[in-house]
Amino acid sequence: MFVYMEPTSPKVQDLRRDPRYALHCGVEDHDGGAGEFLVRGRAFEITDTTIREEAFEQARAAGRHPLERYILFELRVAEASATLYEDDKPKRTKWKSG
Repeated sequence: MFVYMEPTSPKVQDLRRDPRYALHCGVEDHDGGAGEFLVRGRAFEITDTTIREEAFEQARAAGRHPLERYILFELRVAEASATLYEDDKPKRTKWKSG
């Protein structure tokens, strides 16, 4: 996964200092809604111009308009998990790389 951000974003310095990240999508209501999703891994700053241009082209194809000044990180996934709630019981699925 690629993410780009403003150079002044505090998250840029956070990821440069410690590349570990976690993204969590919470439940939509008190009943568990559609469930939860979590992704964890490490972020790598992309400075290679060829890779940056390829990633930015993909973003433009998806309707986004990243600027050249943006800092680009690749988020490599080490672990992902999903939790669905069925009959008031959580059903968990996990995936780990390698």
